[in-house]
Formats: sequence, C-alpha cells, structure tokens
Amino acid sequence: MKRLTFLTLLAFTHLAFISLAQAADTPFGLDDEEEQEVKVERANPDPMGEMLAALVKELPAEEVVNLTLNDEETFLALERAALSFKPKGQVLMLPGDRQHPNWPQGIAPLRQVLPEYGWTTLAISLPIYKSAGVAKRTLGPGPLLGYISKSSEPAKSSEKSDPDTGADVGFLGGDEDEQEEVVVEVVDPVEALNAHRALIEARLQAALQHLGNQGKQVLVLQGESIYWLQPWLKTDKLPKKSPLILLYVEAPAGADSVSFAELIKHLGNRPILDIYAGQNTLQASWAAERKAAYLRAGNKQAVQMAVKVPVSSSDGTDSRWLTQRVEGWLRGLR
Repeated sequence: MKRLTFLTLLAFTHLAFISLAQAADTPFGLDDEEEQEVKVERANPDPMGEMLAALVKELPAEEVVNLTLNDEETFLALERAALSFKPKGQVLMLPGDRQHPNWPQGIAPLRQVLPEYGWTTLAISLPIYKSAGVAKRTLGPGPLLGYISKSSEPAKSSEKSDPDTGADVGFLGGDEDEQEEVVVEVVDPVEALNAHRALIEARLQAALQHLGNQGKQVLVLQGESIYWLQPWLKTDKLPKKSPLILLYVEAPAGADSVSFAELIKHLGNRPILDIYAGQNTLQASWAAERKAAYLRAGNKQAVQMAVKVPVSSSDGTDSRWLTQRVEGWLRGLR
C-alpha cells in the first residue's frame, strides 16, 4: 500500500514538472490561441457626441429634433417655431467646424431671437472635419510582455549589455523580425474635403426636407460651412432669391480662394449678408478678398458688416449687435 502511494505521488510530480516546462515556452499572460482571439481596437473618442449629449440635457426637450439620414442613422438639430400669426419664413443654420448647433457666438443668439420676429429657425449639428490621416496602430493584440522573444536560444554575443547589471538591453524588445514599423496614413486634404462635403450635403438635404417649403428660406453659414456647400451651391439647388448669411468665414484645409471666388461669381446678384470680426486681422483680410469678388461678380445686394466689439464679449454686446443687424437686413429685403 505504501509502495502504491509513493508511485502515485511520483506520477503527479512528473506531470506537474511537464506542465511547468510547457508553460515556460508560452508568453506571459495568454497562450497562443487566446492571444490570436484578442482584438485590441484604437480608442476612438467622440468629442462632438459628448458635446451634443451635454447640450441636450441643458435645452428644452421641445427644441431637440432628431433628423433621419437613413434607416439607421440620425443627427441632432435644434428647432424653434416662429412666434407669429403670419410667419415670414425659415432660417436654416449650419455651425462651423467643431461647433455645436447652439454655439454661443453667432448661431445661438440668432436661432433664439429670430423666432420673435416671425422666423422659424433650425440649427443642425455637423460631423467634425478630419483633414489629416491617423497613424495606424502598430502594436498587435495581447499584453505588452507577450512580445518578449519566445526564443529559448541564448542572446548573441554581439548584443550590447548593461555594464553594471550585465542584462541584455534588448530583453524587452523581442526579435528584430517581430518589430513593426510605424505606418502613417497620409490623406490628401482635397480628397478629405470632398468626402466631408458629401456628409454635410446629406444632412442639409434632410434638414430642408424636414422644414418643407413654407415661405422664404434663409441659409446661415458660419465658419467653414460655406466651403462645405460650395459644390451644392453651384448646382443652384438653393432658390436664386433665397438670402445667404455668412458669419465669421473660416477656410478649412484643402480649400482655395480661387474656387471660392468662382462660387461668388456663380451666385450672381443674390442677397448676401457677410459678417466678420473686424478686429481679427485674418478675418479682415479674407473679407477684403470676398469684397473684391462681390464687386467683380456685379453683386449689388452683397453687404459686408464688421463686428466692432469682441466676438467673445461676456456682456452680450456682440449678440445684440448681431441679432439687430441680421433682423434689420432681413426685414429690408423685398
């Protein structure tokens, strides 16, 4: 009986030794099969989504509208109905890049105040413009220590060692053939601009379909929005008599002033209100270029106004100035 117990114990000891030997050839953390199944994805933050989620919590529920792009995708818009027995029309607003549809400078005061003068306002959210490529992930799946060389061969004598500790410098680096090169995906700014324009046009069409055709339609384009809609405006999908309001125009990467001047020429004698920050040197320079384009196009209905106060003034002076000028200009149109 004692001999049987001794043999059983010896067998278990032998099996345990084999298991430990096999584990020594496996990378720390996961075995080969499990490591292949693990999928590590690059973190994909959504700053616009977070911004819109916070915005929805702050605004009245009756103003929030989810417009449909297709059967599975929607986007956020903010709508206020005209406070008038006889509405004057509809004002569709597009914010600048990385701005939400209730942006404090420009969009927010107009969409909140114009309904008091008989205008229905609809401000839509836009995706963030990605003008540059993102570097591809170079670290494969699995824990970091799993990339330690699996080779059981001793280190080559040519490798450098730490003179103090005698440890190999390349211990954590793994074999040279297992290291990956950093690959950066380069995107043509013009191609990125065209792809983004398609996304914006889809949202614009959904917004116009939501509003329907009830009175005069006014298009407010803030920041880079005028550049997003260049191809769309050239197709004359916006009625010729529909007013166009430009707020603090910015040029995105991939845009050029020549095509923008051609757009202004194509718009002809359309009513245009062009408001820019007069204290901003770059804004003033771009405004001068647009003024020359209006003159060359023979547009006598194009009006430029420079904001005399800081756009970010905390006392609301800029908001009052903006709403008064825009409402007065709209009232003066035939």
